[in-house]
Amino acid sequence: MSAAVRVTDVSDPSVKEMVLLSLAGELDYTNAERFRHDLRQAIGQDRGDLVMDLADLTFCDSTGIQEFLNARKLVQDRGGSIVLAGPHPRLKRILHLTGLAQAFGIQPTVADAVKALRAPDIHGG
Repeated sequence: MSAAVRVTDVSDPSVKEMVLLSLAGELDYTNAERFRHDLRQAIGQDRGDLVMDLADLTFCDSTGIQEFLNARKLVQDRGGSIVLAGPHPRLKRILHLTGLAQAFGIQPTVADAVKALRAPDIHGG
């Protein structure tokens, strides 16, 4: 039995324009709908940029990657950007091979992801 993905909002309340979510467990077709619900709950209606900490995400199938793309669209439609932090090597390789690494921006740590979002040109491209 797989460990379903858990989404935890670990945002700093003083940084209202950025959401930091920590994902743990496995994201696949069996729990993608729950992930989508939890993600929408966490980002609400008007929060901008999103960092997803993937360090504790142990598995992600193509359905999970599609959910990342859906999250990207949702965030971009609101004028924000999304960065993935600390994906496991296997997921990082898949994102690079598919060209999705550039679509998201991948950083080794959450601190690096936050820095990348605060860079002046992230919203331009």
